[in-house]
Amino acid sequence: MPNDGLLDEELVTLLTLGEKDALAVLYSRHVRSVYSLVLHLLQDAGKAEEVTQEVFLNLWKKAATFRPERGKFLTWLLTTAHHRTIDELRRARRQRNAFDEIAQSSKSEVSMVESPLERAERLEEAGTVHKALEILPPEQLQVVVLAYYKGYSQSEIAQILNHPLGTVKTRMRLAMQKMRASLSQPREL
Repeated sequence: MPNDGLLDEELVTLLTLGEKDALAVLYSRHVRSVYSLVLHLLQDAGKAEEVTQEVFLNLWKKAATFRPERGKFLTWLLTTAHHRTIDELRRARRQRNAFDEIAQSSKSEVSMVESPLERAERLEEAGTVHKALEILPPEQLQVVVLAYYKGYSQSEIAQILNHPLGTVKTRMRLAMQKMRASLSQPREL
């Protein structure tokens, strides 16, 4: 690549001018370091790859926020990766907490008017729905929880998650298809 001989800081300057080759050089130089840090914190190779890509996408969009007088580029990049990884860990924890809340509320909602047979049927249905929710990937579970258990519209979910509305709609559709398939399977006795 033509920019291989430049310092990181010089490449960032080119990046702010829209030079795509500068991003490619920075990526090839630092992707292993970023990925290693993220993988160490997340302990999930797939998520680590996603976060690493997001870090470099963020670099492309916000290269102008780097200030060389404050320190080295690699330190800034790894700090950015660390912050993004912490955000991912917090998001996953919130998702687990929401899932646990759903499971707990389905167990604790008991009406005093119910007959024992009605209660048993309701608990069985709740357990079946809970099992269907367990098969969903985290990003699909998140939109289902926000829509059906928190009452948000798809546009509100898009704003909350900072995702395009189309992404939210696709995740919701895929989640509903998976749950429908799971719920239509015959029950084991």
